Amino acid sequence: MSQITSVYLAPMEGLADPPLRKVLCPHGGYDWCFSEFIRVTDEGLSEKTLVNDCPELLNGGYTQDGTPCRVQLLGDNPKLMADAAKKAARLGALGVDLNFGCPSRFVHHSGSMLLKEPELLHDITACVRQELDPKVLLSVKIRCGFADKKELPSILDSVALSGVSEVIVHCRTRSELYRADALDWSVLKPMAGLYPGVVLVANGDINNAEDAQKCRELSGCEHVMCGRGGFMLPNIGKVLKNGEKPYNEVQTLMVMREVAEEFVNMGIRREKIILDRTKQFLSYARLGSPNLREFFKKFCRCASVSECFEMIDRRIKSAELGEVL
Repeated sequence: MSQITSVYLAPMEGLADPPLRKVLCPHGGYDWCFSEFIRVTDEGLSEKTLVNDCPELLNGGYTQDGTPCRVQLLGDNPKLMADAAKKAARLGALGVDLNFGCPSRFVHHSGSMLLKEPELLHDITACVRQELDPKVLLSVKIRCGFADKKELPSILDSVALSGVSEVIVHCRTRSELYRADALDWSVLKPMAGLYPGVVLVANGDINNAEDAQKCRELSGCEHVMCGRGGFMLPNIGKVLKNGEKPYNEVQTLMVMREVAEEFVNMGIRREKIILDRTKQFLSYARLGSPNLREFFKKFCRCASVSECFEMIDRRIKSAELGEVL
């Protein structure tokens, strides 16, 4: 069986934010996690914004469990992006990632919209690498094209520059968004070895060991990034790299309980926020655990934090008894 050597937790906006990184990383066995994208506007980027979006900077660039966290930047101005990267490095960032892959309709002249402009991609990447301390890892996240996967070679030529450590490729175009039938890991295989010193990382629907093995064979990549798979299978990094047994229902419910506890411990007073984020976790976790699908329907009617914990604990007890039986 071909080996997966590195697994990253993807920077999913509104999902893998600081509290969820804090909960998921100890379970996941990730080699890196990433901040959600941090916008670099014409006004520049403040240290306060960097620390708010990536509190790991206050811990030497690591999550509480010791997982290194890369700061992800999104913008279209080479000089301002370089300035933001340098500021992140001064605050202790271990790595910086440039987001040229986000397909959100709320992202205009940045993210994956820039895939139509390879020269600008090159200018941003080159400027950041030139200005950034060489000790700070620089990576770039892209899609395999804007409208056509045939665009991938020219995009890679633009960003896989000397001094760039990794290019993370979501194997769909911007136009394809997240269509299941559009995913094609094989587009990466012809690119192997063309960019000395640059590691290609495969991304897109890697949710379990079977997916990872297929991706490894089709793409030739031994480094992968997992997004929703980290919620469907909370210990996914350990499963893919070490062959550990996937978390069962009880273990996944325990992680769900940690999610609720984390938002309570943050001092959030609005119960709706705590419930919404806990339900959000379960909405993805149920995709990896069929037994949780009916529980999700019931849990969606949960109306208070106290009821939230009661329902989780009852379900854990029931699942434990079911395993014994």
